[in-house]
Amino acid sequence: MLKISGVYSAALTPIKEDLTVNKDLYLRHCQYLMKQGHDGLAIFGTTGEANSFSIKEKCETIDFLITNKIDPKVLIPGTGSAAVEDAIFMTKHAVRQNLRSVLLLPPFYYKNVSDEGVINYYRKIIEDVGNTNFQYLLYNIPQTSSVSINFNIIEQLLKLYPQNLVGIKDSSGDIDHMFKTIKYFDDLAVFCGHDSLALRVCRRGGAGAITAGTNIAGKLLSFIIHNYKRQNEIENFENLQALMEKIRETLTTSEPISTMKAYFSIVDNIPEWNILMPPLAKIEDPSNHKIVTRLRELVSEIDKLVPSS
Repeated sequence: MLKISGVYSAALTPIKEDLTVNKDLYLRHCQYLMKQGHDGLAIFGTTGEANSFSIKEKCETIDFLITNKIDPKVLIPGTGSAAVEDAIFMTKHAVRQNLRSVLLLPPFYYKNVSDEGVINYYRKIIEDVGNTNFQYLLYNIPQTSSVSINFNIIEQLLKLYPQNLVGIKDSSGDIDHMFKTIKYFDDLAVFCGHDSLALRVCRRGGAGAITAGTNIAGKLLSFIIHNYKRQNEIENFENLQALMEKIRETLTTSEPISTMKAYFSIVDNIPEWNILMPPLAKIEDPSNHKIVTRLRELVSEIDKLVPSS
């Protein structure tokens, strides 16, 4: 089985006024992201406001993308849920639609849960789905889920499901932990969930990146990760990384999902982009918002620095 790798965009989810997925705009956005050099799309993750949508709507949206010629093999949907039966249902749907992989949050809401409890959650999903060739990536984002996927959990799951457990997305921001994960688990593809840290993680053996900033700077991060091994041949390589860090820093000075949606409402001239699921709130008057304006300035530098393919 080939080790999964590359740059995957943690795609935003456009929404209509009635708070349903704007499927047409979502399709357009996914097509745009794939043209930016991404290896695939991590849909319905944190950036995609996944836990604000029903399982039914997420499954219907996956169907819509595939019907409209998005290759199912490039999709990695988030199927983790606080309700294990919901996670199983959506993962089985992904299998039926010929997807290759899913990204699984640990069970969230309850705090201070045992390793055994987390392992049992993942065992229930993998065994009920029952496909020995299907690939799972764990999703470590303890600052949001309140559950840390530690080395004991990873080790036990790898022993049980060496064919299924292929990777982990680490959005903890703890780069030392990512380095140790790479060192201790040779067969596990470690994806960095932080735009600014992705290059450092890949230089230490990481598999790639699954990040939010790729919605607006996918061309930049994809070029960095796909070309860092020949960086000495690229005159301005350090400037590329510096620009990525500036974009990430600017994004995190405000709530990043609302900021990126406000950004697209201006650059695409589509006001409907500036709609979010509660409890997230939109940015009012994005055309005059300082952070959105700064992002537009930074993103305009990408085409000047990234060589044409």
